[in-house]
Amino acid sequence: MSRKFSIIAFAVIITFILPGLASGLGGVEPKFPTVNVDKNTKEPVVINGDTVEYSETDMTAVANGNVVITYQDAKLTCKKAIFHTDTKEVLAEGDVKLAQGGSFLKGEQMVYNVETKVGTIVSPRVFIEPTYYGAGQKAEKQDENHYYIRQGFVTTCDKEKPHYRVQTKQLNVYLNDRVTANNILVLVGDVPVFYFPYLSIPLKDFRSPVSVMAGHDNDWGYYLLTSWKYYLNEKVKGRINIDYRELRDFAYGFSTNYDTDDFGSGVVRFNYFDERSQRTWSTRAADEQDKDLNRYRAQLRHKWQPDAATSGIVEYNKLSDANVMKDYYLRDFQRDMVNNNYASLIRTDPYYTTSLFVQPRVNRFDSVVEYLPQVQFQTRSLKIGQTNFYYDGQAAAANINKLEPAPVNGVASVNRVDTTNQLSYQSNILGWLGIRPFAGTEQTYYSRDMQGDNSNFIRGNFFTGIDLNTRFYKTFDVKSNAFNMEINNLRHVFSPTVSYYYAHRPTFRPGNLAQFDPVDALDFRNVITPSLENKLQTKRMVGKTMQTVDLARLIVSTDYNFRSGDKRKGRVGNYDFLFESKPYNWMRILSTTSYDQHSSKFKSFTFNIVGDPEYNLDNPDLRGTVYTDITRKKWSWGAGYRWQDEVYSQLEGQLMFNLTEKWKITAYERIDFKRFGSGADAAKKFINKVAEQEYRISRDLHCWIGDIICNISEDHGYTFMFALRLKAFPEMPFEFQQNYNPPRFGSTLPPG
Repeated sequence: MSRKFSIIAFAVIITFILPGLASGLGGVEPKFPTVNVDKNTKEPVVINGDTVEYSETDMTAVANGNVVITYQDAKLTCKKAIFHTDTKEVLAEGDVKLAQGGSFLKGEQMVYNVETKVGTIVSPRVFIEPTYYGAGQKAEKQDENHYYIRQGFVTTCDKEKPHYRVQTKQLNVYLNDRVTANNILVLVGDVPVFYFPYLSIPLKDFRSPVSVMAGHDNDWGYYLLTSWKYYLNEKVKGRINIDYRELRDFAYGFSTNYDTDDFGSGVVRFNYFDERSQRTWSTRAADEQDKDLNRYRAQLRHKWQPDAATSGIVEYNKLSDANVMKDYYLRDFQRDMVNNNYASLIRTDPYYTTSLFVQPRVNRFDSVVEYLPQVQFQTRSLKIGQTNFYYDGQAAAANINKLEPAPVNGVASVNRVDTTNQLSYQSNILGWLGIRPFAGTEQTYYSRDMQGDNSNFIRGNFFTGIDLNTRFYKTFDVKSNAFNMEINNLRHVFSPTVSYYYAHRPTFRPGNLAQFDPVDALDFRNVITPSLENKLQTKRMVGKTMQTVDLARLIVSTDYNFRSGDKRKGRVGNYDFLFESKPYNWMRILSTTSYDQHSSKFKSFTFNIVGDPEYNLDNPDLRGTVYTDITRKKWSWGAGYRWQDEVYSQLEGQLMFNLTEKWKITAYERIDFKRFGSGADAAKKFINKVAEQEYRISRDLHCWIGDIICNISEDHGYTFMFALRLKAFPEMPFEFQQNYNPPRFGSTLPPG
């Protein structure tokens, strides 16, 4: 396809699709239904009304006024109905409504057979779960779950005269499955804006059929991103992306979700970025900037579970170059998303787990530890007879290569077999002290050491230790509503734990081994780790039930190395603190601190506080609705401060609130108070810089939500975006907004 033709085609798509989208899907309640009955059941047809007269001669029942006819899962209401007992056919008139499940049909006149579940309604109005509305000249209910509507339309707008509609001569509705139509026109008001030869909308997929976002930033210039959902069948469906970036040219891609009956399911994604005639980013070398570039990202993720005990995963990520993530997937790049390439097969058993793991390098610019392959066997903690002794064991064999990024390609390689065997004893003494002593050995075979001076040798190691734990608590009869904290009794829980671990010096030191993973780092250890947890609990109403809530929780821990390195001196490690609080149901606080008593300096500190009157922070599935649903969310806010000595000092926060029922404002800020560079930038320090800020204004437009976004970042300058989201499907396939993501509350103390 020539570029000129691509531009013309793209312009046509934009011209017609954008308004089509705007007409969007919005969605709420139903309005008009259809009829049907099951012939194989013996359930009676129940007829109610202000008057019901039965004629045995004519074999008819005539009902007038507030008529309700029920049969199985169908319910027919109208002003007047004549029911023929011999044919099981109903003639209904006046405000006719046939409901089945959550869907329904409405009309002024209907003929419906309760036994065959087939019926016809004139000038129907229909609601289809979960959020579609439709109408037509005539509707036929062709079987229990199939509506056929002639000269009709479908929309997500609940207006009597919808803002937009998808018009067609033949509309098929398969309840709880999909809506299909041929030769359709998308109309905004009464103006046709686009034509589709075929459309299939799965009813259980809550993503928008069409998504469009326009914007401008320094890297892309003006751009337009579009995403089109397609549906071949329930087993194969996905999206097609067609994008245009002023400074990058066109981009095309697709994402396909598939499901095989016998070999699992997965998703395939491919995006191609045509930069043939455009200058590239300044991140590329100067001599490359005028070259034709064909950049891409290909992904495959497949899951397979042949039986309940066996599962397999394959992930494949191929990138054209090291910068494609930064250039086109900035959010993923900022999250340090790792593009793994591996295949694993795991089989679990009540007593053991076996696994096969393969991890090759796919992208030559990556630094990767290859496992080609690794086979592992690991037992669960097995009780020995009727004693309190337990056995734990694992064995792993692997061929491992460590590859540096091209063109260096430095290679370290080894064949390794590692086994660990441990015996432990679990007991509770004095009725309050849990005790678990353990001892074991680790033996590892290496085909060579780091320099190749030694080959085919075994590294041996012995380890032992003990875990102690207990818990005390006391309840206080305190009831108070001071500061609206809803305190109904207090319980103080005190939980001290102590762990001691000793690992004898291995027969081969880690400095002589190439370092592939923690197995190779095994060295002498003689450490005791005490920890104290204090928890203050109360009971309060959460939702509609009285639940126990942690008002505050503080964990303090450290460790003591009896011998540290060659100095053979004991050394206390960092003091680590974790504080968590839930003073109100709508507020969470989480803070961590690490203090180095040797240097008398704090090493790291974080503080996060989040407030939301409706959002349950423990349910990540609800998190996405916080910033998308205008009508649901009244306000929310969150802030986090992160500091690490000689690395960074950063504040991040977000505030969202509804100005009115129709308008919502969101502001996001990320400020770098201090940031130290790495490598060549090691001496570079930034102070009090606003690294990124974003402002969003969202408007409820009945059927859809409009967003205007301005993002300002020190890396990419100004970015302006405009997005229209169907209100019924607020999720967008593009990452178009920056959010403050708080840490997961209820976490454990981080390692010191």
